[in-house]
Amino acid sequence: MIVESYLNGILPRSDLALEIGSSWLKGRETRETFDNILEKETNELIELQQSLGLNYVIDGQLFWNDFLRPIAAALNLHREKSNADENPVTRQIYTNTFYRKPSILKKIESTNRLIDGKFLDLIENGKRKVILPSPFALVYLSDGIHRNENGTIKNDIFIELLFDAAKILNQEAKRLKQEKNISFIQFNDPCMAYAEETQDFFSEINKSLSIASQGIKIATSLHLYNGNVSKFFPDILKFPVGRIGLDAYSANLSKFTNKKFEKFLELGIVNSKNSLIEKPEIIAEYAKQVIEKINPNGLALVPNRPLELVPQKIAIKKIESLAKAKELLNEK
Repeated sequence: MIVESYLNGILPRSDLALEIGSSWLKGRETRETFDNILEKETNELIELQQSLGLNYVIDGQLFWNDFLRPIAAALNLHREKSNADENPVTRQIYTNTFYRKPSILKKIESTNRLIDGKFLDLIENGKRKVILPSPFALVYLSDGIHRNENGTIKNDIFIELLFDAAKILNQEAKRLKQEKNISFIQFNDPCMAYAEETQDFFSEINKSLSIASQGIKIATSLHLYNGNVSKFFPDILKFPVGRIGLDAYSANLSKFTNKKFEKFLELGIVNSKNSLIEKPEIIAEYAKQVIEKINPNGLALVPNRPLELVPQKIAIKKIESLAKAKELLNEK
């Protein structure tokens, strides 16, 4: 089995970028200066991935202030006479990071592009990868007409919005394939593993993923993190995507040994929640055990969740470990 490696979400900005960004917010720096350094770092991170031989390359999403913000802005998911940057600050579960919670006040509709793909042109053809939230993540992590005053879900409206979100994500994936010739679309879901409602809406989640990936003749993936997704096995193998990503630190992998894992497995083996640099030899040895015991259709080494939680210097070393571990596994 040829093992792959690649990344799966927002990468951290450097200390300098964080400092300049803070100064810009306080009026001490210009937006142009801030954008220039983010563009420079984006170029560097793309080059890093390509030089390390990662199988697919992302732009790092350094211009994304959180994993939903550009989508919320493009879809006007905010209060009237407001904007996505003024949505309520909300803590991401299991982390010390925050996002601006979108507000869905009406049917989700859009003919606009959702994300700016200009940096994709810097990536080799055949390696261009884009990451979007899953339909479930986009709707579940938002407030709005699908929730009661106490926060519980209004089932019929939630399902309608779920399918509407899936259609829009599908349109965006097709646009990016046509305009940027992307080779891989990944849907990130940080809430399915812990949300109590996941089981209630499992069939609708499945259908939403089918809508989101319909007619996209490229690699597709659903990366699940922030909890133990093994409780949904083997049902997650029915999801209509080619690859399933899971957090090796949270999932009970022993549950996957009793039934053939008939998907390409993205093994979240590098821990994005601490600064310990994993040794490539240990990553490779663990991956060998996974191949032997789980026997997936294919294997990619990835972080357990986006690397945004660690300093950029640490993230780079973790990426280098992933790449080296892949080399060790693929040696003749």
